[in-house]
Amino acid sequence: MRTLCGLAAAFLLAVAPGVRAQLDNAPTPVPLPIPIAAASTAMPAQDIDALRAVHAREINDLSTFKTAGLQRAAIDPYLDSTAGQQFLRELRAADPAAPAETIYARAVEQLASGSTLPDVQAMSAALVKIVPHGQSVSPYSPYFTTSAQLQLASGQCASLADCFGLPLKSEAPLYDVYQIMPKGTVNVFVSQVAPTQELGGLVRRRGGAQQYLLPNRNLWSAPVLIGTIKN
Repeated sequence: MRTLCGLAAAFLLAVAPGVRAQLDNAPTPVPLPIPIAAASTAMPAQDIDALRAVHAREINDLSTFKTAGLQRAAIDPYLDSTAGQQFLRELRAADPAAPAETIYARAVEQLASGSTLPDVQAMSAALVKIVPHGQSVSPYSPYFTTSAQLQLASGQCASLADCFGLPLKSEAPLYDVYQIMPKGTVNVFVSQVAPTQELGGLVRRRGGAQQYLLPNRNLWSAPVLIGTIKN
């Protein structure tokens, strides 16, 4: 979620893969309502550590992180549609003082994180987001997912980061899982996480998980920590 979602940056947000070996003194993962298995890592720990040592600046500023998601040729017509206009209205409601061009740019950025145009769904259940252990969830991240999607990703992908297209900056051997609840029945925008790459293709993520885009976080409760899972 670019932090779940996003899932994840949000998703949203916000999160990334853990490929370093878990430390002996790391906290024991806390079971979630839906048990989440530990996913294997996509790259050996020593390779990731070497990349961190050589490319620390690029990893930290995300200057090489790229998403192979939707392009403007698909996004602009979507934003002209009924669903797209609703997406823009919710972005404006979240930040009424922002200029129209800023709102539109945010919409493009969020939609480009997916490889598919979002489906609008009415949601009255909890959503979740993973962040590196010890970090908190940004109050603005729109990227979330479901516990079921985390479970699916842990069984199908080399790592959670692989399914959720996460950058190295957010990589961790353990993730804290935060939950939010809608204030009533809220519309969400569900798309498929796009593939990503970093450091000129040295690190590639396949994406493919479902992300739940939340353009107006004011419609949701504050995040609550519900557990810790392995990458």
